[in-house]
Amino acid sequence: MRQYKFNIDVGPHRLSLQAMEKDNKKSIREYARRWSELAAQVNPSMLEKEMISLFSNTFNAPYFEYLVRSSAQHFTDFVVIAERIEQAIGLGKIVDPIEKNGFGWKRKGH
Repeated sequence: MRQYKFNIDVGPHRLSLQAMEKDNKKSIREYARRWSELAAQVNPSMLEKEMISLFSNTFNAPYFEYLVRSSAQHFTDFVVIAERIEQAIGLGKIVDPIEKNGFGWKRKGH
């Protein structure tokens, strides 16, 4: 057990943060809180710009398409933008590609 104890003591790293995915049952705010708590444990510390980049890469369509266009400079502003996208999806103003046709995007001509 002592031989593998270091695995428990090692904090999250950048790749593990990028591999996270938002659970559809949780809100953006809950997901961002959990994600940022883990990000705070990464060594060396991340800059806001890096946090925004890694966080945006954890989203799928349609979130990603809108988030990647964002010019937010602070993580908290970026989370507000993600929440607005979530709200727009809920109101039907942005169509989730999975809901659009039941399976995801269809290629043109098919």
